[in-house]
Amino acid sequence: MAIEKERKLNWLIEPRRIPWYWGLLGILCICPAGFFVGFYDSPLSGDRMGVFDYVLIYSVISFPIICIGSSVGLRFLNDKNKKLAFYVALLPLFPLLLIFAVFTWANVSSQDNALNSAACVFDGGDGLDTTLCETAKIEPNLDYSSFGQQATTSSALEAHSWQFSAQQGKQITILMETYGRGCPAIRMRILDSRGIVIEGFDHPSPIQCASGTITDSTHIFDPPADGIYTLRLDTPETPGPYWFNIAEAEK
Repeated sequence: MAIEKERKLNWLIEPRRIPWYWGLLGILCICPAGFFVGFYDSPLSGDRMGVFDYVLIYSVISFPIICIGSSVGLRFLNDKNKKLAFYVALLPLFPLLLIFAVFTWANVSSQDNALNSAACVFDGGDGLDTTLCETAKIEPNLDYSSFGQQATTSSALEAHSWQFSAQQGKQITILMETYGRGCPAIRMRILDSRGIVIEGFDHPSPIQCASGTITDSTHIFDPPADGIYTLRLDTPETPGPYWFNIAEAEK
């Protein structure tokens, strides 16, 4: 009885069965792959399709095709070129690795979005619609030549929340730039992790600018404690584009 079970096991794991396994797996995955692509709703790039979306779609489509192709190729190579047959047998692993990599990246991104969603919960009592929640990049030095963050408001009834981490004892410098026909008057506030407006933040009133000109303004924030803060921006008078950088330095 034990010998019979061993023979069955050897039959299942015999290398010559690999082409059959890949071919069967490819056939079984044709319908699920088609269903996935047909009803795919991008969770990776919001409303628009991004590079990772296309990588995921093409990987899912190619997997059953490569499986079947690998199965056919192995049937011809097993007795002719063992080394080449080995590499052909590994081909279906490449789309699987790409699918795994994209889903891993999506999981990391979802964690970042969860962090951003915390900024959307608080509005500092302004009652405006939060139309953008992002994590602001902290620079080691203030760069006047290029701006790391940019966005555009389209209404005086909306606000943008930019979340960043800061430490007590370090000075946060915010360089804000506006220009163009709209030249929005930017109002800036900083909220703590509980959504309470930080009092004494430099220039909480709208930053005015003349239409068609470039306006740069620098603002200093001294974090009262270590934690996550939200830079909340709105345009109470004229909506439009804005650019800014955030730098952190020792006091």
